Amino acid sequence: MLVSDLLLLEEGLYSNIAVIGNKKIYDYLKNNLDTKLIEIDFIEDFKDYTRNPRVYHRVINSIKDVDYKKIYNSIHHQGWLITTPEIYDYSLLQLLEDVDFVAINETDKHITAKRMHGWGK
Repeated sequence: MLVSDLLLLEEGLYSNIAVIGNKKIYDYLKNNLDTKLIEIDFIEDFKDYTRNPRVYHRVINSIKDVDYKKIYNSIHHQGWLITTPEIYDYSLLQLLEDVDFVAINETDKHITAKRMHGWGK
């Protein structure tokens, strides 16, 4: 399954996407999505992520050692986190729930999780 299939972007809706650690996914999205309405940032190393105060609608993560609470706080209400198969670990499902993500699903070793306004602890 392509990550772009998991983005669930609504046509005509401006969106910010962060791609953490996977240049191939970033290049694919940059070349295949309409970048007039979608802005895509590539973050090579997670330490650079914390310097960027933007609010993202989608975050695609390919790095194992990240602070999911920082990612959660940077995602727009009703935004999504998508992890890639190379960092898949079943225990990540519980970790995301502990960080207050909801609607956590696993598909072909991709994990999707949603941030919902007012659902956190």
